[in-house]
Amino acid sequence: MNTKTIVLGAAALTLAVASVPATASAGDYSKHQFGAKLTDNVQPSNSLPAKACDEMDPAELCTFVMNEAYGRPNEGHKSSQKGKLKKVKIVSGGATDFRLQLVKAKYEGGEWQAKVKEQGPWLQTTGQSQWNWDNDDYKVEKYKVNMKIKKGWRLAMQTSSTSAVRCSNGGDNTLKFAPQLHSGWGWQTASDTSGCYPLLEGKVKYKK
Repeated sequence: MNTKTIVLGAAALTLAVASVPATASAGDYSKHQFGAKLTDNVQPSNSLPAKACDEMDPAELCTFVMNEAYGRPNEGHKSSQKGKLKKVKIVSGGATDFRLQLVKAKYEGGEWQAKVKEQGPWLQTTGQSQWNWDNDDYKVEKYKVNMKIKKGWRLAMQTSSTSAVRCSNGGDNTLKFAPQLHSGWGWQTASDTSGCYPLLEGKVKYKK
């Protein structure tokens, strides 16, 4: 093989490598947390017995929508980024099962309204043991998910009852929708509000 052939071959190889599209590296992405700021010091106070949608009908479903984030004020209950919700953390007083939902909410005409933007998986928590209560050292349960999320969306629980709450103040920290919110429905009006904080935290992966 002569020198001219070698030079031409090297040039072709360089062109081929240059034409391969670049893939995003790990450094192109960042992570953002929103919702309650959860640690093993966050007590699910007054969460037992679980907060039912309807005390007269234990099977009745509703949706609890986060309206204030415990430990993360100033709009911390909303995602500030568009990306993928990759993980949720939960502190629950007792065993709780619910469908994770991502919703958009607004206050209009003196009423809170919301609609489901993404329907997530059913999650089950085991809650706290007596040791956790006795030692003020609370279990933070973690779950992997993979849900599309946009800026301004909130965490919500579709369930019949929940103990993933901290009930210590008044206000409208939680919006309650009964009947439950469904994917594909338009704006629905909240049936009630609660002073309990939902103890859910989300981690969003987004492109810089």
